[in-house]
Order: sequence, then C-alpha cells, then structure tokens
Amino acid sequence: MLSKQISLQYCLLSLLCLLLQAGCESNTSQSTTTTSDSAVSENQSQQQSPERSPSAEQDSDSTSETPDVTKMKKTAPEKNKATVTTKITAVSQSTPKPLFKDWPAPELAIVLTGERHGYLEPCGCTQNQTGGVSLLANLFKQIEDRKWPVTAFDLGGLVKRNRRQSQIKYETILASMKDMKYAGVGLGPEELRFGADIFLQLHNPQPNSPNTTPTFLAANILILDTPDLGKSHFKIIDVGGVTMAVTSIIGKSHMEKVPDITWQEPAKVLPDVIKKMEAAKPDLMILLSQSEKEESKALAEKFPVFDILLTAGGVEDPIGEPKFIGKTMMVDVGHKGKNAGVVGYYPKQASQDDPSKRFRFTVIELDKQRFKDTPRMAEHMQFYQDRLKQEDLAAKELPIDHPRGATFVGAETCGECHTKAYEKWLTTAHAHAYESLINGRKDQIERGEKIISRIYDPECLSCHVTGWHPQEVIRYKSGFVNKQESPHLLGQQCENCHGPGSGHIELVEMDKLEEAKKVMRVTLAEAKKSTCYQCHDLDNSPKFEFDSYWEKIKHPWRD
Repeated sequence: MLSKQISLQYCLLSLLCLLLQAGCESNTSQSTTTTSDSAVSENQSQQQSPERSPSAEQDSDSTSETPDVTKMKKTAPEKNKATVTTKITAVSQSTPKPLFKDWPAPELAIVLTGERHGYLEPCGCTQNQTGGVSLLANLFKQIEDRKWPVTAFDLGGLVKRNRRQSQIKYETILASMKDMKYAGVGLGPEELRFGADIFLQLHNPQPNSPNTTPTFLAANILILDTPDLGKSHFKIIDVGGVTMAVTSIIGKSHMEKVPDITWQEPAKVLPDVIKKMEAAKPDLMILLSQSEKEESKALAEKFPVFDILLTAGGVEDPIGEPKFIGKTMMVDVGHKGKNAGVVGYYPKQASQDDPSKRFRFTVIELDKQRFKDTPRMAEHMQFYQDRLKQEDLAAKELPIDHPRGATFVGAETCGECHTKAYEKWLTTAHAHAYESLINGRKDQIERGEKIISRIYDPECLSCHVTGWHPQEVIRYKSGFVNKQESPHLLGQQCENCHGPGSGHIELVEMDKLEEAKKVMRVTLAEAKKSTCYQCHDLDNSPKFEFDSYWEKIKHPWRD
C-alpha cells in the first residue's frame, strides 16, 4: 500500500543535506577577470569529485515566530531543480591559479567578508565543498607567510535564524574571528533579531584585551536608545603603519523592527561620524554597508570621503570586479562564507589622474586545493557541537504539530506490511543517514580526516533522521529526539516523504483501504518536482539529479 509512495521521499530526502554552516556548496563556476591594473579577480572554480554521502545540513531563513505549518509541507520550488542542472553544467575542471598572482607586496592586505548567513563550516554532505572558517583562517596564514601586514573586517549577517542554536553559532563565529584578529564586524539584521542583551554581553570596545570578540560597529543603530551602548559608531585601527577609520551602517532595505533597537537614517548620522573619523587623520576611510547596492552607491556619491565601501546585496558568488564611484572603491564578497575579498593597498602607485591604482582587489574562493584546514578552527567546531549536545537543543526547542495531525511510527512498523519496500530501504544510504553524521564520507575516512560528530546538531538532524521539517529545521512533536528516546526514527525513512503513518494505520484497521492509500500517496511527479529537494537542495546536494538517484532507491512493489 505504501508501495511506490513509501520510498519516493525517504529515498531522495537524505542522500545529501547540509547544516552548519559555511558555504557548503562548491560547484559554481568562477572566471578570472582583470578590470584594470588596480583590480584583479582570482575566484576560480575547482575540480569536482563524485558526490557520496547522505549527509545534510540545512540553513534556511527563519525568524523568531513559529512558521506557518500549512505552508511547510513542500516548499522546495521547481526553480531549484532547474538551477541544479545549470550548476552541474557550469562546473569547470580547471585548477585554481596561485593566490595573488603578479601582486607586488602591498603596504597592507585587508580581508573582507560578510553575509555568512550561518554557514560556519561545510556540512560534509558532498566532496569538495568550499568555504568555512577553517579554510578562511588558512588564507590569513598564507598572507602572513608572505610577511604582508593584514587586518580584516566583516560586514555582518553572520547567522540566519533567531533561535538558541543561532546564538551559540554566533558566539562561535565571533570566537573564530577573534583568533583571526578581525578588527571589527558590522551588525546585520539577522544579529539584531537577538535583541539588546547579546550585544551588551559580547561587545568589546577594546579588542586588544585578551579573550574578547571583535568590536561591533554600527553608526546608525541605537541599542536601548543609548549611543555606543553594545557597539561602537566607528573605530580607528593602525596596522603595519597604515591608519584606518572604519564605520558601519544598516540601510533601510535591510532593517527590521526589533525591540530595543532604534534605526536612524544613515545620511543623517554619517556627517558627524565622518567628522570624528577624519579627526584621526587616517590613511583610509572604510564603510561597511548592510544595504542593497543602489543604497550603498548613493552613500558613496553623497559621502565621497570613503576609500573602500563593502556592500551587501551582491550575488552569492561574485567575480570580484570592483566599482569605482569617484575615488571610492565599492566591492561585494558573496554569501555563505564561500569566498573572501582581499584588498591590497599601494599608496605610492596612486596618481592624481587615477587614484584607483592605490588598490588591487580580488575575491578568492576558499577551495580545498589551495587551502588547508586549520586545527584551531576545528577546535571551535568541536566546542560548538559540544555546546549543542550539552544544551540538548533537539529535545528542548519547541516542536510543532504536523499538518496531518498524525504521529510518526517508524520504518520498521511500515515494513510489517510493506515488506519489499522496507527491505529495499535497508540497502540504501537513507537507512544509514544518521550514522553518516558520526562517520563522515568514505573518502574522508580513507584520508584519515578528523570527523566531528553532528548527531546533536538540529540543522543536520533535520535531514538525517525522521520527523523534522528539513527546510525550517523544526521538529514535529512525534519526531526524532535522540537515539535513546526514538531509536525507531533513526535515518531518512518512509514517513519523511509520505508523512506520519499513524493515521494510515488507523484507516487500514478500519478497512478503509482506498482512503488509507490516498493519505500516504506521493506521486513520482510530486517527488521529482519538490519532495526530494527538501534535503537535496543546492547547498547540500548540488549535483542531485532526480532520475539517476531514483534508480538507486525506487520501490515499485505493492506488498
């Protein structure tokens, strides 16, 4: 009765998913572009290896409000499928070029990042994923090995959701930034949803003191209507003999109404901030703009004193071409922590006719061909997972009712009637999705890589166990909690695609067989259009292609 339907979803939903975090996807094709003597892009696509592993970690947008359950049944759009195909065909087999090719030693290298959106480290669902703080830290090391002075700023937008896990992740990302010696980080709308308390606890106005986070920067935000409470309007930094004045704003397009947070028009606030920044006679004036590009451009035109403007609102994988607005170089660096921008500062090369020659700029894809994992960052990741385990968030986060009103019974119960489909499921990677969170992929094991278990991470569990909403990363009330309480729901099972089975069983027992079939039915067309993309999305399963995957797990029998 569950026949063809029973596996349609449990099969494809788990093969590859995402969770944490960092720019988990690495199959976008990048091109090398030289815009002028002042701007060079080195964002190269990397070689792709075959995908293997039913791992998954989701990081979709969410607010503090409970999602509308009626809209959560199947949210992966058709466009996702089309984009996947495009991504596959766009993959280049070229090897990334050496870093900073033809760059002379700059007076200063400035690393720029932003809009991480909760991607702390790649989830590991597929090979050759890019990004994450571990590879980013190695970029810093390679710059330092060249004996170049280096500093860093982040635009903000470090998290996605407003939940306890998001706060733990935020603190972990900030701790990693402290180790990388970030001088300042802007506040994005996602962080502001946490409310005033977290900034009052974490803000560090004196970053040279030990064991502290980077300085929070926000010129046009008031916390509890008090200037410089929980953040700084601007900051003066001296690195390698170069003095920088940096500030940050949030544009109207990116601002939300948040308790205890007051937004001010950037154009009204910046004149006074600029005056104070200029008093320090800096070599460089820098603006971090959490705004759409047009808003940032307008600010550059209105306030031409800024030398570098890092803006939000760009594409996920930029090619690294800066835009000059007068003397201001406006750049964006992408999303999800997959890339980092680097500015090289060459003040002696500037001329009156072409001040842009002061800079070289590149966006660098953080691939595993040029960058190595950093042990210290692995320690942060382990500590993050330990905190999730300690707080037992999978059990403590408020669950929601399933729209159908039924409860999850587990694949073994389904198998009492649907014997052939159950036996087929046992042979698939879906049946071992939970174990993959502990063991990692086969190729990782063969290389002897250190695997950090993610079995207490809700963002990973949502596609590796049964009874969660994958895209919203929310547990249904009868869904998997932990191995001790719900061992019958380990892995990616039938009910993740067909829905909870208790109602189906009740209808069968009442001899309402046709109605029982109808409740659980998922057509092949539905699975192909949306169901499987709940977990096999672009982040977790960029090479997913329904027809070939379906062949591995199809179960056409009518037991």
